[in-house]
This record gives sequence, structure tokens and C-alpha cells, in this order.
Amino acid sequence: MMYAHFKARNLFLAGFVLLSTTANGYAQSILRMDNAGCIGGLEDLAKLVKVEITPATSPRKVIGKCDAQSVDVVAKQAGVALEIDRITWNRNGLEPLSDGQMPEQLKLEIRGVKVTKAPAKDPAWAYLMDYGRFGRTFDATLEFAFQADKGVLELAGASLDFQNGNSARLSARLHGVTPAFPKNPEIGIFPLIIDSLTIAINSRDTRKNPLMELGVAMLKGKIPNGDFDGFKSLATLYVASELSKVMSGNDLASVNRLVSDLPKPKGDLLLHLTATKGYPILRFGLWATGQKLAEMLEGVTVEADYGPNLFDAVN
Repeated sequence: MMYAHFKARNLFLAGFVLLSTTANGYAQSILRMDNAGCIGGLEDLAKLVKVEITPATSPRKVIGKCDAQSVDVVAKQAGVALEIDRITWNRNGLEPLSDGQMPEQLKLEIRGVKVTKAPAKDPAWAYLMDYGRFGRTFDATLEFAFQADKGVLELAGASLDFQNGNSARLSARLHGVTPAFPKNPEIGIFPLIIDSLTIAINSRDTRKNPLMELGVAMLKGKIPNGDFDGFKSLATLYVASELSKVMSGNDLASVNRLVSDLPKPKGDLLLHLTATKGYPILRFGLWATGQKLAEMLEGVTVEADYGPNLFDAVN
């Protein structure tokens, strides 16, 4: 009797060990598969944006997300190098890129970005590189949902966050987006149609938003001889002669206040475009043809607001 009991106990223990070993091996196999998907996703992203992305350790799955830490990004042709503390994305968010397809859902978060190398004589990159001195960094996010059967892209947000309440966010609804857009975005952009587009720049705490300063830096790089006073005069005339035909009231007054504050804008900025029948993105190319603004923006409602505490009042 005791022998039978001893034998049964040993069989139970052996079965338990076998089951535990098998389960552990299966779990490890699943974990390796998940991590492999994360590694592949980051590689696919690098190919899409044509950069080298090198994390200090292999990306891994953490609580349903993929996580890569201490990441170096190098764009050799552009002459740009970045150091990034962390990149996270939803587990299968980047996987479709391996087949050149649009993800159905993507939530990409990039934390602690510092520009360590920038092209010479490029004011925008020079500003970002200078911003990174003394340990300052910024964050970026990209979140969207894609309905392949309708060709609709809901861009929940593409944002830059410079901390202390200083941020910029772009959201939009587009249609005409093809599932194969990532294969050739330079061509895929042509049939895109904008239904709505919103740009929000928040300077909540400091009244001095790096995004505003970055925009001014880019403007200065385009103005002949750096004549900003001359540019402001021309901008004021343009607002009065052209923009007044598509905007009025507080919307137009907001743009005038913004131009008046240049080159040191302060406060928040909100710009919202709505096209009930859709606005083909190619029509933006008409800027270069000298077409009148009212004709170019026909069918588009343009709203603007500019001033301090703009979003505090909303929130």
C-alpha cells in the first residue's frame, strides 16, 4: 500500500515537473515570438522613414506594448542624428509595414528626444540642436486609426511636447488613403483629400513656446537678407487683401495679432480647416501658381484663434 502511494506521488511530481517545463517552454517561445515582432516592427519603421534605428538592447514586449530604450537614430542623407530615451508602440502597430501596408491602429510614443547632429545652415534643425543643450529633451507621439474599406485615416494626433505646457498637436481626417500607402508615400499622397485639419499650439505655462520659436527660425531662413520688418509689412498687406476674403471677425483679428507679435509670438494658437466636400491635398500646390487665396480655398472654412490662456479657457 505504501509502495503504491509512493509510486503515485512520484508520478504526480514527475507530471507536474513535465507540465511546468512544457508550459515554461511554451511561454518562453511565445515571449520570443512577441519580442521578434517588436524587433521586426522597429526595423520596418526604419526602412519606411529611411533611417538607421539602433536601440541599446533589443526591443521587447512589455504589458501589451513594444518597448525600445536608449535608441540612436541616424539619417545619413539628411545629416541628422538623434538620441532617444524610449520608443513604445502598440504590439502589432508596426507589423503591417513589413508588407508595405497601412496599420489599422498605431500609437507610437517617442520620449526624451535630443538632436545631436544637424545639417549646416538649417535654422530649424539648428534650433532643435541648441534646444538640446543643458539636457533638455522633447517628446513626440503619433496616433491614428485606418479604415481600409473606406480609405479613411483618422489622425487622432501627431504631436511635439517641449514640456512645461509647451506643445503642438496636429489632428485630421483624410480619405483617399490606400492600404499600400507605405510602399510609396511620395505617390500615395497625391489622391489624399482633407475633410478636416486642426493645428493647436499650446504655450500654457511659459508664454514662450519653442514651437513658435522654431516656426520663426524657419521663416528667417526663407526671408531674403533676413529683413523681418519687410516680411511683416508684406504679411500685413496679404492678410488685408487676401486672407480677409476667407476669414472675418475674431478669426481674422487673431491672425493680425499673430503677425503683429512676430518675431516673438506669445500665447496659444489654434487653426482649424473644414471642407464639407473634401479638399484635395494637391490644391495646396496652387500656391506656387499665384492663384488667389479665395479661389484656392473655395469650399473650405478657416477658423483661427490666438492669444494667452486659449486652451486653459477650453479645459
